[in-house]
Amino acid sequence: MAEVALQQLIEDHDALAGLIGKRVRYLDEEYEVTDLLPEEGLMILSADSGSDVQEDSYGRPHRLVPKRQNLKFRDAEGSPSSIWEELAFLDGPL
Repeated sequence: MAEVALQQLIEDHDALAGLIGKRVRYLDEEYEVTDLLPEEGLMILSADSGSDVQEDSYGRPHRLVPKRQNLKFRDAEGSPSSIWEELAFLDGPL
């Protein structure tokens, strides 16, 4: 994706919301974009396979949840971060 188009995407909250539900490959594993936190610059990916143990408020193992990745999609200056080079959208190009 061109740098200008990517910059426009990360600045447009409605366009970012359109990424939710898209299938991606990240670090040779398939994930789904399950949430975006535009104010924090975070993209949340959840895997179909594999799980992690979620702890309760006391730090005790509580339940299994899908494996997740919390990725910064923009840097401190508001520019696209390097994760965009590592993401491959499986549903086709953006």
